[in-house]
Amino acid sequence: MTKQSFLSVDTESQLNHYCQHLINHPDITWIAIDTEFVREDTYYPELSLIQIQDSLGELAIIDPLKIQESSIQVDRKDALAAFIELLCDPNTLKVFHSARQDLEVLYQLAQKMPVSIFDTQIATLFLKLGEMAGFARVIQTTLGITIDKSQTRTNWHARPLTEAQIEYALDDVRYLAPLYQHCLNHLSPEELKAVNEECEALLDASLYKIDPSTAGAKLKGIKGFKPKQLAIAYALAEWRETFAMSHNQPKKWVMSDEVIIQIAKRPPKTVDALYKVPHIKASSIMSHGETWIALIDRVFEQPPEQWPQPASKVSAATAQEEAVIQLLNGYAQQVAVDYRLNLPSLLQRNDTLAVLRNQPPEKPLFSGWRNLLIGQPILALLKGKKSLTIVDNQVVFTQGKTQ
Repeated sequence: MTKQSFLSVDTESQLNHYCQHLINHPDITWIAIDTEFVREDTYYPELSLIQIQDSLGELAIIDPLKIQESSIQVDRKDALAAFIELLCDPNTLKVFHSARQDLEVLYQLAQKMPVSIFDTQIATLFLKLGEMAGFARVIQTTLGITIDKSQTRTNWHARPLTEAQIEYALDDVRYLAPLYQHCLNHLSPEELKAVNEECEALLDASLYKIDPSTAGAKLKGIKGFKPKQLAIAYALAEWRETFAMSHNQPKKWVMSDEVIIQIAKRPPKTVDALYKVPHIKASSIMSHGETWIALIDRVFEQPPEQWPQPASKVSAATAQEEAVIQLLNGYAQQVAVDYRLNLPSLLQRNDTLAVLRNQPPEKPLFSGWRNLLIGQPILALLKGKKSLTIVDNQVVFTQGKTQ
């Protein structure tokens, strides 16, 4: 393949000019965008590179490291203000593939959410490529192009960038642009509407704001914990989050989830007792052991009514509810097979039970892609507007209302 030329944006003035060009050009209505970042030994992801291809086909690489290094701004993040303005321009659609991580990185630049995005990973779900489909596989399947992924684990902070790094980075937008066009050509208006709903949900700033007080609720393995155990787990998780943020260290370096869970299950009363906790680091005990024991003691001093309460259990399904659940689950399994989805990410038992009981399900069944694939079909079945039959060993809707 003949290598394409690209615009290299290395200074603040170049960035200002380039971003204003994209915003003001009447024929540039969207851009394909991707980022490279490093997060191996820090709490916050560090932006390394920004790649863009505009709707007219011009490629550009923005080097935020060089721009910030040469900036005269007091806060070097201000050197990227023009780029933030571009992200927040409602008239320029930003096309990503798997936008969530990019949005997290970009939000941290100025605590501002980008607006007007399109995520091709969500869109290709309707092309039956499966959930969380990787970019290389999607491009191979839709465009018949094999992308070199040899630089996947490269050090993006290294300068100067190698030719291989540059070509790898450009591929991520060079083929993202035609992928976007492919999605526009192959998705129905209803499917595109569902993609837009999902993208709007991704732009909820609360997804990216860091609140240490909520860290405990994200722990895995606390199901079935008693209130006192939950209180200890939440206290340790909040401390860990705050410490990792202030020292810009990965959370797992500070304290693993497993250690938090083990401490909460059997709370040690002394620093020496911490050494018996499975998989705990002795160096961490020496640095933080007294703090952890103090946190545990503080929980024990609290009135029990202040401890967090476990989520209320869902009452068991009746025999009649169970019959309907099994029928709906059969259809959901067929949809999961057709669209190459994992059934639990499409529909879970408690979601179905909630719908039967006119309660809000945990998953957003009635918006975005789930609404089209399973939410509306479930409602149609429950209201008797559709029924199920078997055709060629597949579970399908009948046409028209049941008699």
